[in-house]
Amino acid sequence: MENIIGLLHIGTDFEQNNNKRLFIKEALNDPSYSLVEITEKKQMSVLDGLIINLEKSSDSIQVFQWLIHLQEEYSLFIWILCGDEETELTKFYPHLSKNSVIEVFQSNQGFETLSIVVKNALNYKNHLLNQTTVKKRIEDNFLDSSKLSFVVHNKSIPLTRKEFKIVSLLYKNMGNVVTYHEINKEIYGDLTDTTIGKYRVANFIFSIRNKLKEQSYFEIEIVRTKGYILSCSENEKDFFENTKEMVL
Repeated sequence: MENIIGLLHIGTDFEQNNNKRLFIKEALNDPSYSLVEITEKKQMSVLDGLIINLEKSSDSIQVFQWLIHLQEEYSLFIWILCGDEETELTKFYPHLSKNSVIEVFQSNQGFETLSIVVKNALNYKNHLLNQTTVKKRIEDNFLDSSKLSFVVHNKSIPLTRKEFKIVSLLYKNMGNVVTYHEINKEIYGDLTDTTIGKYRVANFIFSIRNKLKEQSYFEIEIVRTKGYILSCSENEKDFFENTKEMVL
């Protein structure tokens, strides 16, 4: 995921601005971060964060004007880089953060420190976005124990109590072989004869596979002499593999 960071220069020393842009770009030193020069307000809509480079505190009124505009229209991480000593005015910047997070930095704190703060903030934002996506996808596919059903993309597939136990076990071990013995133990305990157990499990699986034909995202594969695997379509497979650690 590319993170787009805007750089807004407040002042007239364009050479200094260019130098700071190079220093910031070098400090970020990551292809996933793109630094964009900001010259007009409509550019804000594509940004993940904004660095405001303020040369002199005497130009603070321009910073206030930008922040007032931004607080109504956009939600951003905003870092204000002050070129001279902190003044009373700089203390008011965070008060204009209606929908944004505003931090003030002095140039003498170093660009390395600024880059660390920028990366941490955007990593945090991306993590929250990923969690939201995972939660939504997990909610699309789940087992409803109160109704003994397997919900797949808002379609509810009713199961018997024993079928529900089997699907729960397979779902928990998505993509891995679940043996006849493990399934048999889940529904009957350890007291059933092995041959009879396999026969009963096979009957349950046959019934479940027929019910799963109502959807096209999941299927139960037979691994001869071993057991069964609950597999999913390629899109679902990519999702589970990419987010397995997050879900856990």
